[in-house]
Amino acid sequence: MNHPHHLDVVVAGLAVADVIGRPVNPRSLPKRGGLKLIDSITLATGGNVSNVGVDLAKLGFRVGVITRVGADSLGRFITQNYRAFGMDTEGVIVDASEQTSATMVIVDRSGERTFLHTRGCMKHFRASDVLDHLPLLRKARILAFGYLGLLPETEREFEKLFQALKLKTGLKILLDSAASPRVSSQALKGFLPFVDYFFPSYEEAVMITNRKTPEAIIQYLRNAGASDVVGVKLNAKGCFIATRDRSEYVRPRRVARVVDATGAGDAFVAGFLGATLRGLDPFKAARVANAVAADCVTAVGASTAIKPLERYI
Repeated sequence: MNHPHHLDVVVAGLAVADVIGRPVNPRSLPKRGGLKLIDSITLATGGNVSNVGVDLAKLGFRVGVITRVGADSLGRFITQNYRAFGMDTEGVIVDASEQTSATMVIVDRSGERTFLHTRGCMKHFRASDVLDHLPLLRKARILAFGYLGLLPETEREFEKLFQALKLKTGLKILLDSAASPRVSSQALKGFLPFVDYFFPSYEEAVMITNRKTPEAIIQYLRNAGASDVVGVKLNAKGCFIATRDRSEYVRPRRVARVVDATGAGDAFVAGFLGATLRGLDPFKAARVANAVAADCVTAVGASTAIKPLERYI
């Protein structure tokens, strides 16, 4: 990490307070007005800004954030958590007009999650929130932005935003996706040429491209203008990564038991970016990313089990 920048990565986009209950079978909830005892209820930070940002900080990198929180206890909890991990919170915008974005996360015994979400102040997040923080962005080497699929107002500005960022900062840009991203081929062709790294999950990639195999998905993304590293996260099967001249299935690292899959995709992103910042090629970086994601699912919470990068290389 010996370079003239003061930060390694700025993570921008969605910050959420997660209330995580486990174990809960969503098919056997108590009847209306009833009560059911569960093992644990935990308050944690979530969203790509929290998950990718905290993961990168725990891996050993210098992180700045750009997001919105409400002027409430959840917003203060999120901001204090970032500061506890040494993250630069200059770009945290306090929005008094709405509550902090929050999610109720129900985790079953297999680690699979079900979500109830309120967007809160993230409804007001716009490209201008990012572009107003150019001095912060110029301190970093990479911008990790998310999520495609959960910021519909901002998505309409992606082409303008990413083009401006390339022109004014020269940052490498990673775009993170989540939930059920629906994007037209025209919109994709508008912003994807400015994105350096894009790794949707298989389910997200199928929704975006209407293609069924990783190879066909990658070809669709190339045709839409993807010019650098693209891939498909394949959950327990690892990932499929492609550069312009090479593609490869990268095997997963096995885990004995999945406790909580919250944040696994973001852990992959953090692992990939961390390994890339250390100079690894995309395929070696994907192996590190798989290992970080595997650790993520062994404990409750998105970032609980993440270790320093040296443990994964």
